[in-house]
Amino acid sequence: MRTRVPAVILIIVVFVIAACSHRDTFTLRGTIQDGGNDSILVIGLDSRFDGTDTIRCNKGQFKWSFNPDTVTTLILILPDGRRQPVFAEKGVVSTLFVPSDNGPTKLSGGYCNDSYQSFYLSSMQDTCVEQAAARIDSLITTDPFNEITPYLIYDRMVLNYHAEQSVIEKLISRMSGNMQDAPFLVTLKAEFSEAPSASASAPPNLYLLFDTAGVRQQFANIGDLSEKLLVLVWSSWQDDGLLARQEMAKLRNRYVDYKFSVIDVSIDVNRDRWIQAVSKDSLSWTSYNDPQGWHSRIVRTAKIKKVPVYVLYNESRRVIFKTDNTFELDQELSRVLTKKDTQKKDTDKPLKFRTVFD
Repeated sequence: MRTRVPAVILIIVVFVIAACSHRDTFTLRGTIQDGGNDSILVIGLDSRFDGTDTIRCNKGQFKWSFNPDTVTTLILILPDGRRQPVFAEKGVVSTLFVPSDNGPTKLSGGYCNDSYQSFYLSSMQDTCVEQAAARIDSLITTDPFNEITPYLIYDRMVLNYHAEQSVIEKLISRMSGNMQDAPFLVTLKAEFSEAPSASASAPPNLYLLFDTAGVRQQFANIGDLSEKLLVLVWSSWQDDGLLARQEMAKLRNRYVDYKFSVIDVSIDVNRDRWIQAVSKDSLSWTSYNDPQGWHSRIVRTAKIKKVPVYVLYNESRRVIFKTDNTFELDQELSRVLTKKDTQKKDTDKPLKFRTVFD
């Protein structure tokens, strides 16, 4: 005889399942004033969030959910190009407000997001690495288990102020053991030690870039050229990235008789999106992708804070000029470049890169 399950029990079961699911979900709601129907790109600080996602706005309003395994640091690329960190915690609903006047954003909901917002507001007047380091040190002293500290090391110490290794190592040493094991900090410490990790396929201080054929190339330096190298660092998620490629093509044509070479490196974490972007034009130089995004080595070594940006290296592979302004770049190229030796045959050989350390 078949026994019917009472409807009330089914309702309870559905409710319990929904409640458990909600307990594992992080939800972000937000408003972007004057945001219209623009999109927000979501990327991760480390391997706990691989790939990218897109948040669609509807008249400036949005809602997005994600199931994190642990507290996961996400970076939102806002429509105006700003980077906004968000810390995804299980069962937490957070809100983000982005004002139209480029003023400070407001993030709330969850211990980590509230901690970050408090730190962000109190640090707005900081102007040097010493102030930033002291503020982060104070936070670690108060709460050595705080999950926002790896991001602060990345954003303030590495990306913004390019702090000395000793300063960064001192801050890391004061964190709890769990925080020191955060994937980004493990990678950073490995790079400091200049030794391969057990799981690494190459020493951590190599440039690991993908070419358009999907082949990973390993370089000890950006270029092994006899003269200057101009590198465009860009991303396909910004509309002016492709425009910057076209502008660099114009400059290369203008200085075709001069000794220098050009490449471009995208910091897209989504290689498929990058391939789709570069396939839209017919530019002939070498294009590479660094899927490490904002914590890629070229971003740190060239001290890049925004893209697209043009970086000019000399024959010693040192950065001698950096700008996002093509007029300024044109002036610098006319000043530092020398003409090719017309007596030598120009074979137009492809760029060769070093595969050993200096």
